Amino acid sequence: MHAINIYSLFSSSAAQVATQRVEASWSWYVIRAAGFVAMGLLILLMLSGIGQVTGFTYRFIEPIKAWVLHKTLAFALCLSIIVHVSFLLIDHYISFSLVNLLIPFTTRYNNGTHLFGLPADLAISFGVLAMYGVIILVASSLGWIDTKKSRWRKLHYISYFVMLLAFLHALGSGTDLKYGLFRAIFVLAGIIVTIAIVGRLWRAGTIRNKGSQTDEKL
Repeated sequence: MHAINIYSLFSSSAAQVATQRVEASWSWYVIRAAGFVAMGLLILLMLSGIGQVTGFTYRFIEPIKAWVLHKTLAFALCLSIIVHVSFLLIDHYISFSLVNLLIPFTTRYNNGTHLFGLPADLAISFGVLAMYGVIILVASSLGWIDTKKSRWRKLHYISYFVMLLAFLHALGSGTDLKYGLFRAIFVLAGIIVTIAIVGRLWRAGTIRNKGSQTDEKL
């Protein structure tokens, strides 16, 4: 009976501590969750787009449904980015101004994370640039896909740079991605996306043409 009371007291104390931590920094948890969701959606969006271009997606989903899914992922990505950025303004754990979140290279945020020798504040700027890239891609898709398809297709190559900036942002500033299982999974996802992008560019002839042109010059 005595042991049960001690266990109950310990459990109650641990629960109180956990509750206090969540109440004190709940917005920080929302920021982190929204960031994870945004990256997951960006990865799925990239793979979905490549799958449609190569035709791989159509083995499992009808073309119209695949396109609807692609648009839905894009809108969900925009929503998660809005949540991620908005809660950074109200969080008390770290201090970001509206200028820091809208203008690259204006923050001095540092959480001790370094990626390839780059400080975290630079990674934050990569995130801002990636956000603008997403806005450009989604806005152009809504306005140009039916009227200016050629321009829209060329502009869509920006998505590769957006993916690179987003990965650098997450790995360079993400608190949960400094080390461990989350980082390993994230790196693995990056490798999968890279393989898909290389396959897409090879199929389009972008890589092969450059290689053949180099051979001809030699």
